[in-house]
Amino acid sequence: FDVAKSAALAVSLLDWREHGKAYADAMVALSRALAEALSAKGLKIFAAEQGFTRSHQFAIEAAPFGGGQVASHKLRKAGFLACGIGLPIPEVAGDLNGLRIGTPELVRRGVGLEHVDQLASLIAEGLTGNDPASVAPRTATFRAAFTGINYIA
Repeated sequence: FDVAKSAALAVSLLDWREHGKAYADAMVALSRALAEALSAKGLKIFAAEQGFTRSHQFAIEAAPFGGGQVASHKLRKAGFLACGIGLPIPEVAGDLNGLRIGTPELVRRGVGLEHVDQLASLIAEGLTGNDPASVAPRTATFRAAFTGINYIA
C-alpha cells in the first residue's frame, strides 16, 4: 500500500468525476484539429481518411523521418515529448513506423483550438527542419503562456 499513489489516484478520480466529460471532449477536439493542421502542413496522419482521430491521440506516419523513435528524438530537441508507436502499415526497418501525439497534458495546461496553428507549425518545423534544436526556444516561449492547470476539482 502506497499512500502517495492512493492519494494521487483519489485526486485524479475526483477531477474526472467533476470535469471528465468536458476534459475528454476538449482533448478529442484538440487532437483532431492538431492532426488536421499537421496534415495541411504535409505530414501524413495515420487514418486521416477516417477523420484523423476519435480520441485524445493521433499518429503521424514516421517513415519519412526514419521511424517513430527517430522522430520522437527530433521533437525532443524541438522541445516536445512524443513517442514512437507501431501502426498497421509497412514497417520501418530498425524502428517503429509511427509517432504518437497525445493531447491530455496540452489541454490540462490550457492549450485550446485557437493555438492549433502555432502549435502545428512548431511541431512540423521540428520534424521536417534541418535543425530541430532551433525550434526549442520558440517552443519554450509558446509553453510559457500556459502556467495554469485546468480540469481540477
